[in-house]
Amino acid sequence: MDISFNVHEGSKTYKIRNEDLVRYANLYGLERLIPGRYSWLFVFNLMMLERMNGVDPFSIIDEIKALEGIGRPQQTKPASEFKGTHLKGLWHKHFFLANLSSIAQNIRNHLAGKKLQKLAEEIFDPKKSPVVTEEMVNEFSHRVVTESLEDRASDSKLTGEWIVFVKHQGQNYFLCLTTHESGDENIANSIKILCLPQFSFLSDYVS
Repeated sequence: MDISFNVHEGSKTYKIRNEDLVRYANLYGLERLIPGRYSWLFVFNLMMLERMNGVDPFSIIDEIKALEGIGRPQQTKPASEFKGTHLKGLWHKHFFLANLSSIAQNIRNHLAGKKLQKLAEEIFDPKKSPVVTEEMVNEFSHRVVTESLEDRASDSKLTGEWIVFVKHQGQNYFLCLTTHESGDENIANSIKILCLPQFSFLSDYVS
């Protein structure tokens, strides 16, 4: 199946062709790791994450290895099946992006409820000091950011963006890389348009 993508960077537009995708997939060993079980949309997404966002492809490949049972468990949340109508039957696995939105989301998750308020009351306790000191601010920053991420990582609860895949005949087929903000319906439409021609069995999920 031949496929190509138009990429816009500022005022420039260029085309990613099928041979570019094949070369990229071979560069990162996808054909050895998951032969015939990755879509060209997945390869394009991986390429763009590296080019546009500076994401190390091996951070995602390590997640795939863990899903395939040939790599060490990662520090992200376990794979789970989508809920709702648009992606029912498909699965997603988080991969961690060290960008501001992912970091902020993990901190929000970790300090949900009244945890942040309690932490602030503990550190900025007027009984300890009648004024806010630099040391108190540094401790608060460290515990909010660094400790939150370390704790979630140690508990394998880091969240981030999604590897979308489907389980078919006992094997994982990797369809795309996407964000929470994309929306289930948009993800389903992309899979229907770009992955269904490659994997006809997806008609059971996104027909």
